[in-house]
This record gives sequence, structure tokens and C-alpha cells, in this order.
Amino acid sequence: MRRIGVFALKFVIAIVAAILLAGGSVWYALRPTNYGGEIRNGEWTTDLTTGGKTAGLYQRAQVALYGLWAMSSSETIYFIANTDAAGAPLAPNCTYSVSGAGDPDARWWSLTVYKNFHFVPNEGKVYSYSQTSVEREPDDSWRVMVSPEKQPRNWLPTGDGAAGAAGDLKLVFRAYNPSQSFVNQIGSVKLPSVKRESCR
Repeated sequence: MRRIGVFALKFVIAIVAAILLAGGSVWYALRPTNYGGEIRNGEWTTDLTTGGKTAGLYQRAQVALYGLWAMSSSETIYFIANTDAAGAPLAPNCTYSVSGAGDPDARWWSLTVYKNFHFVPNEGKVYSYSQTSVEREPDDSWRVMVSPEKQPRNWLPTGDGAAGAAGDLKLVFRAYNPSQSFVNQIGSVKLPSVKRESCR
């Protein structure tokens, strides 16, 4: 009888341990800080399986949680920046310049800022810039300012800067209908730079 009791206790402990390990691995895999992808290009990460049939279970779960209506890589490639070019987590109290030398080899692009995977509320209701809405320099280059403080042009507001912590902000650069050459060079193709200008 005593042996049965000891066996039952060990069995229960093993089951509880398995549940905790499984739950812990799922929690770790689905954390917002892990959302992005396996392919790194500077401060940007991406995953060509996003929105596609070959996406794994964890990747599909991440898309369901953080990237609703994600399309396949033939339609859109999603580049996510959690840090600036120096590797520091993006913070809502800092000002960043996102600079591009022109347009990627794709039909269209857009740049959006998110705080905890939501649009940042602002009076102007400006949540993103695109290939057709961004103001450019004479040489076709462009710069978008991501900041809690009002900027003269191409401003993506991040709130008052008081709420939130480092790591709460994410930038998403979408390349729509990319060329095959762009896809083939996904890890080295020229992407916008994210530079921290100042912090409060």
C-alpha cells in the first residue's frame, strides 16, 4: 500500500513537472520579445514563412497573437525592429530617425510604429508612412522621425514618452510584392537604418 502511495506521488510530481515545462516553453516562445524572425538584416528581423503554409506551430501562434492577417512572403515581407542600429531596445521616451536611401525592389512599402503591438493614439491619427506619403529629399532619400516630441515632417508619434519602457516599441517595415531578387538577398538587401537621436 505504501509503495502504491509513493508511486502515485512520483507520478503526480512528474505530471506537474511536465505541465510546467511545456507551459514554460510555450510562454517563452510566444513572448513579444521573441516575435520577429530568424533572418537578421542589421536591426531588422524577418521570417519568410510568416503567413505561409510552412509556418511552424509557434510561428502561427505568434502571428495570431501579434500579427493578425499576415500575408505570405510572395505578397508581403514583414521586417521587425525591436532595437536601434546600436542594439539598444526601442524606448518610447527616445527620438529615432529611420532613414532610407530610396525604395526597396518591391511594389510598395510602409513603415509603422507599434507600442505593445497596438497603434499609438495621437491627435493627428498618423500611424505609418509609406512609399507614396513620405516626404523625400531631392535625391529621393527619406527620413521618418519616431518620437514623443512633435517633428517638422514625417513624424510618427510615440505618445507622451512617460508611459512604457524600453522594449515596448516596435517598428514594422513592410515590403509589398517584393521581387525575387529582393527575396533571394533578404539577409543583405539594403533596409532603412534606425538611429537613436536623443532621449528624455
